[in-house]
Amino acid sequence: MAQSTLKTLLSAAALSYGSLLAGGCAGDLQSAQNTTETGQALGREHLQLTAQAQSDLQTRTAQASGHMLKYYGGPVLKNINVIPIYWNSSTNFQSNLNAFYSDFTGSTSTMYNSLLTQYSSIGAGTSTTYYVDSAVGGNLTDAQVQAELTRLFKAGAIPAPNANNYYPVHFPSGTTITDSSGNKSCVVFCAYHGTYVYNNVNVNYGIIPDIGSGGCQGGCGTNASTVNNLTSVSSHELCEATTDPAVGLATVYAPPLAWYNATYGEIGDECNAQQASITANGNTYVVQKEWSNAGNACKTVK
Repeated sequence: MAQSTLKTLLSAAALSYGSLLAGGCAGDLQSAQNTTETGQALGREHLQLTAQAQSDLQTRTAQASGHMLKYYGGPVLKNINVIPIYWNSSTNFQSNLNAFYSDFTGSTSTMYNSLLTQYSSIGAGTSTTYYVDSAVGGNLTDAQVQAELTRLFKAGAIPAPNANNYYPVHFPSGTTITDSSGNKSCVVFCAYHGTYVYNNVNVNYGIIPDIGSGGCQGGCGTNASTVNNLTSVSSHELCEATTDPAVGLATVYAPPLAWYNATYGEIGDECNAQQASITANGNTYVVQKEWSNAGNACKTVK
């Protein structure tokens, strides 16, 4: 598809979320400009919508085409290496997340290593390194987060990007992140993953706000436990970053786009907020189900 055609489609599908969310978030609502019918667009960050925003979108796409993910030829993270970044020491649930990332991607994780193998033969991953930054919270932009990651690369504080590294950035309570289109965390999105280039190598990163505050606690998971909703949201972004890491650089339905559905989005968008419990390395975690082409359903196994 020509780039000009794609831009026309994206513009035609733009949606406003100004009246979607009620309660404490209402005063902070922003317009989600240039978003596709799945709530995301190519060529920038890929959003995981709040529950209410997702519900509205699902009514718009109820009569749309099938859910199968199509491979567009872009890269995947064959053996993901997760490097969690905690914005500062006030970021909640660091030990829980360290254990989750290690167990979820390791060889004993039945979900990750069963379900994702169908997509370009993705294999087991690792997560052995994490970093606690000393950055200041508050109101941040996506560009500021990218700049901080770049600073850490240059300082040698975290491993440099490569074909498998994924950097989920977790933030403390009281920090709001605004993406490049003006969408605010916990208002329009629960989390997202994106891509930028550093030293000619893709940086695959995630943005995950504090799920227990700022409005995320009301629309980013149905579990009674904040940490369970956090691992669910984190699993959504991790699986998408694995199967479609360069979506932030894609502007047409072609490489570097990888596994994607032009109507519903990525592997996690297909099943947004559908939670399940899994056992990985002997520990139980709440995760989000992901789309299985082989099973033609949202599942935790292939």
